[in-house]
Amino acid sequence: MSRKKVFESLIADNVARIASDLEKAEDFNTSILASHVIEAIKKVGSNLHTTKDGVLFCYFCNKGPFTKKGYYLHLMRSHYQDLIDSVVEESERIASSSKDVEFL
Repeated sequence: MSRKKVFESLIADNVARIASDLEKAEDFNTSILASHVIEAIKKVGSNLHTTKDGVLFCYFCNKGPFTKKGYYLHLMRSHYQDLIDSVVEESERIASSSKDVEFL
């Protein structure tokens, strides 16, 4: 597995865990990702947590209802690339507004 695929898998897995409430955003941290990427994972994951009357529904396709585990699996199987794209977009936005991060 290429390094890029490993990082994409890590990103998608953690966003899906936060979105499905299997992991709390404030508890997520890792030393192998840049701080703006960690912040983007937390923000995107929290924004994808969509409930109607306390029941989970998919942010992307409005399917549901899901259990926490069911929503996690749905996101990973049906919206894997959407998760990655959302984090990339958000991390670029965060990085461009930050004076601490420079693009090479």
